[in-house]
Amino acid sequence: MFSKRPVHTNQTHSINGELYTLLSRIGHGSYGSVWKSVTPKGEYYAVKVFEFNHAQNPLASDDRLSSFKTEVKMGKKLYDETEHVVTMCGYEYSPRYGVGFIAMELGSESLVDRVRNLHQTHSKSPMFDYYDYISLRDQQNIWCQLVNIILALHQYGVIHRDLKPANLLFFGPTLKVIDFGMAQDEFVGFSPHQRIGGTRPYSAPECFTGQALITPKADVWSVGAILYYLTYGKAPVFESPRPPFGVLPTRSRHIQEILEHCLRPVASRRPDHQSLAQHPFTRPFKRYLK
Repeated sequence: MFSKRPVHTNQTHSINGELYTLLSRIGHGSYGSVWKSVTPKGEYYAVKVFEFNHAQNPLASDDRLSSFKTEVKMGKKLYDETEHVVTMCGYEYSPRYGVGFIAMELGSESLVDRVRNLHQTHSKSPMFDYYDYISLRDQQNIWCQLVNIILALHQYGVIHRDLKPANLLFFGPTLKVIDFGMAQDEFVGFSPHQRIGGTRPYSAPECFTGQALITPKADVWSVGAILYYLTYGKAPVFESPRPPFGVLPTRSRHIQEILEHCLRPVASRRPDHQSLAQHPFTRPFKRYLK
């Protein structure tokens, strides 16, 4: 089933005893590619492929293997625990061929595509508001689900570290988080050898220094940065709540307040998860913490 060549369309691979045929590549990142796939039963899934031997240097190969192991670990930990985390259906690792696979449920739409579509609809509406990228109602709906996501992760002791629009997919009306390759357990403590990285400006500043403890406040920064994206259609240009050049600030006092509190460089000055859950803008929301 395996080949020494890079994966390509119509290859079939066995993952936990189930056959998956790769149909088309639907995503690509630092550690692998994601493919729309089908089983012999005609069921569609997403398959994430890690090609460890095709990294540019040995260190990158080690990083890919670490990412694969972390994603499997977190998938097992969160499996069936929350509706806001993508379901992992199986995984397979072949050291001989330097490749790893993770099969998961297939999303219907990315957050990036949803926001783009909402913007196009909103811009044609007679109620179009030049101060905001999408309607306030749609912003609030997505924001409440983002808060639910970090509440769920916090409940199970997981810090995602790389929450961003590209790592969020809709499964029907439900927003789910994917890609746990950079995630870590909440209580691992500080280590000078901890992994450094993420995606600027969606990952918190402390994720890149290697000199600070990474806490759940890192994910608080990320949801603030995503709310900024919902509001202005761009990532935080200055890694701050300031709007992009030539764009007026949002008219929503609540959104502006959340942005100002979440996008603080010092982690200890950011609000905690429950403060965001209790904010007036976060209604209705579903509590995950008891």
